[in-house]
Amino acid sequence: MPGIDHEMPLELIRNRPETAVELLRRAPGADVPPYTTAHVETVDCTQAPIEFRADSVVVLRDETGAALMAVIVEVQLGRDYGKRFSWPVYITTLRSQHKCDTALLVICPDRSMARWCERTIRLGPNGAITPLVIDPGRMPLITDPDQARACPELAVLSAVAHPDESDNEMVLEAMLAGLATLDEDRARVYLSYVISSLRDVTVKRLEEMVTTIQDFDYLGEKYFSHWLAKGEVKGEVKGEIKSILTVLDARGLEISDDARERIQRCEDTNQLEAWVRRAAVITSSDELFDE
Repeated sequence: MPGIDHEMPLELIRNRPETAVELLRRAPGADVPPYTTAHVETVDCTQAPIEFRADSVVVLRDETGAALMAVIVEVQLGRDYGKRFSWPVYITTLRSQHKCDTALLVICPDRSMARWCERTIRLGPNGAITPLVIDPGRMPLITDPDQARACPELAVLSAVAHPDESDNEMVLEAMLAGLATLDEDRARVYLSYVISSLRDVTVKRLEEMVTTIQDFDYLGEKYFSHWLAKGEVKGEVKGEIKSILTVLDARGLEISDDARERIQRCEDTNQLEAWVRRAAVITSSDELFDE
């Protein structure tokens, strides 16, 4: 989804596991059982290699503490064919340990990535696994302050997933109502994430709202000045990355998953500018990184 990174959605879920449950409810085919508690838990995979470690796991339990459902949460930003083999390992390991139904929930930045992730993984003649996928179109749009107060983390994801609708003050007001229920440090982190993900005009409106709300005195102009400066740099980086990929695509050059990931992870504007110029003359995307 727009503005998505790998770690922040996972951090939001770790801070409030119910966020994963609300996302799971939005996934087609998901059936969430009535539960008493939801906790982020670790899976003992000491016998498994590091590539078989899930991003996060939320376990739903009843009043006796018995596991009702285990939810594996993955954030997938690019195509990784290795996941077609490691995801089934996550599911079977977790199901074996908790002796309960297990779901694989994958958060994607856009519909194209979601279509790739939600393809059924066939294990052979006797079974198959279908990931449950959330993309921006399946993310709830939260405009109700009470709903945002109940789950501020979901309100943050909502604002980031719907940048166009975030121009609507009701979305921003609801998110701020949710942030007002949190401690200052967490509110700052969440707001920074939102600011780095939205358009400048929306950030300006958000700044006006924050500076006029008494609950947010601690998020004064100095914080917004810092965030806006970072936002300008991030916007420049995103623009350069888009230019590189556009040039390579227009020239009909295949972009490997490794090359795409390296380009998208780069935050050095000078390096990106050099790659833009090189993209216009190379004959293979791999030559982009030649010194």
